[in-house]
Amino acid sequence: MPSAGDILMVHSRFQRRSFAAHTHEGYSLSLVLKGVHRFAIEGQRMEAGPGMVRVVHPFEIHETLPSSWEHLNFSVPTKRIESPARAMRMEVPVLLRQVIDDAVLSEKMLSLWTKRADADRRHAEETLLIHLLEKHREDTPPASVSIPADRSLEEARIFIHAHACDPDISLEAMAARASMSKYHFLRQFKRRYGRTPHHYLQNIRIDCVRRKLALGGSLAQIALECGFYDQSHMLKTYRKFYGHTPGSIEK
Repeated sequence: MPSAGDILMVHSRFQRRSFAAHTHEGYSLSLVLKGVHRFAIEGQRMEAGPGMVRVVHPFEIHETLPSSWEHLNFSVPTKRIESPARAMRMEVPVLLRQVIDDAVLSEKMLSLWTKRADADRRHAEETLLIHLLEKHREDTPPASVSIPADRSLEEARIFIHAHACDPDISLEAMAARASMSKYHFLRQFKRRYGRTPHHYLQNIRIDCVRRKLALGGSLAQIALECGFYDQSHMLKTYRKFYGHTPGSIEK
């Protein structure tokens, strides 16, 4: 089984699939093997064909538009990008091109996928990330980076993060933290963050699942620790976000 330390990897095929807007805690690098992956990042429509790499930054809202494609996806913790960037005297957070057509990068991603020995794997990781930073760093931040947050909504967002693993967290409690009625809060939250509070909450819980999967443990226990009522609920939500079950992940 391929292994890449704290970089999670998955090989997936999709037929006429779409995924609702969501975010990731770290960087998401997706190498398209076949077909065309159509997607939108912060509302901007893009596509990537065979041999191309799609990049999503941490907490960047993105969605998959109806597409048929096959890919290798690499979930890279933010620290794995920022640590070499600092060593190379680059500014952080690191901003990368969002669609990359680079045969060398594609080969390095394929090489990492096949590495099994720890020494080989670590070298493949480092050369891939350094190449990415040297060749594909952007100087212009996405428009969303500079948008100021409404203070009351930000208080509610922080509350959601703090209580995301409580299965009984309610819309009423979130709205109360923002000092709004629940219906006004729902509308304002979606307007500000691009998703409903419930969808935002589920995204946090699924990120929790991915972190714990990397550490090992039973799916049933992980489900409870990440705020799901049971394993079935967790698996259904996970598949909704990623199009595959946790068992498809290589770590």
